[in-house]
Amino acid sequence: MNPRIYLLALGTFTVGTEGYVIAGVLPDVAHDLHSTVSLCGQMVTVFALVYAIAGPPLIGYFQHVPLKRLLICAAVGFAAANVLAALAPNLATLAVARVLAALGAALFAAPAAAAAAALSKPEELPRAIAVTAGGNAVALTLGAPIGTVIGATLGWRASFGFVTALALATALALLLWLPDVPGSAGATAGRLNLLRRGPVRWGLATTFGLFLAAYTMYTYLSPIAHQATGLGSTGVAALMIVFGAGGFTGGRVIGPVLTRHPLAKVLRTVLVLITVFLGVLTALTAAQIQQSARIIVFPLLFVFGLAWWSGGISQQTRLAALAPQQRSQALGLHFSAQFLGVAVAGALGGATLSTAGATSVPAVAGAISLATLLTVRQVPPPGPHASAAAPSAARDAAAVE
Repeated sequence: MNPRIYLLALGTFTVGTEGYVIAGVLPDVAHDLHSTVSLCGQMVTVFALVYAIAGPPLIGYFQHVPLKRLLICAAVGFAAANVLAALAPNLATLAVARVLAALGAALFAAPAAAAAAALSKPEELPRAIAVTAGGNAVALTLGAPIGTVIGATLGWRASFGFVTALALATALALLLWLPDVPGSAGATAGRLNLLRRGPVRWGLATTFGLFLAAYTMYTYLSPIAHQATGLGSTGVAALMIVFGAGGFTGGRVIGPVLTRHPLAKVLRTVLVLITVFLGVLTALTAAQIQQSARIIVFPLLFVFGLAWWSGGISQQTRLAALAPQQRSQALGLHFSAQFLGVAVAGALGGATLSTAGATSVPAVAGAISLATLLTVRQVPPPGPHASAAAPSAARDAAAVE
């Protein structure tokens, strides 16, 4: 595999760290800005909603910009947004910073995945996507916990300063070592044509449900973990490390799994595991057996991270295989559906937390995960068979056009 793909993983690590670290510092943000945890949780919603709505049109608008230049500019813009977040005097300014960060992230994530695909051989596509997405898993394992500890020690503003430094380092690394990468044409028309295809719509529905379920719980991990286990900020950071370790492990193993097993079977297994995890977490939160829960919740978070991350990479592989000639656009739609799920999750989880309490949040998330099983249909075959599915997907797109 082309080693320069790891540069793209550095970028997804940076974007992921910013997205995940806010969950660990929400109580501090709420206290400093004289707000509530539920209301500050909507900063996740703001970021995700802007990403979901603006992502695909932005990628279409900048379709003629060379991928390397686009990725560098996106990283620099992301750094500037986090500087504003670190200096925000009130919740409104923080919301503006989150909007700008979402625009930078949208212009980085899908083009980075497309660049990884362009730099890899066809048979290495699952692994290349897994490595690129693996930066996000490392963000869960290291970035978010480190940012959370920095926030607990130096204040939540320092967490955003940490992300700023990562973003600038990413831009410099891409400038020095990433080669010129060919882009793809026809983004605007291609996006609309992709949405007319049934397999793509089912794929986007799975992405939406997967991230809606996961983020309904994860955004409010701090209050859930506190009620279930009594853990504070340091304990939540430890849970993030274990959760991220599960995600990193999933990123390492899912590539070979996807070449040997049907993609639909992998996705159904992932969703069942997530549903079971959320059911157990609901029981632990309701029982309030804090000493026992502290022992149980760490391996639970590891399995959850492994399953969730495996599902996300499987979905990227699914969409990329369905539109091999329009990967940037297909992956842009994937990330749009992903962050639409995150946006709805922030609002749904916040409303559930404020009206029904922490116990109900994982219960609602589990019901969503179970329902998402119904969307796993019209899935392309894995591994060597994907090359056969790719021309078929391309013919379908041509027929629509």
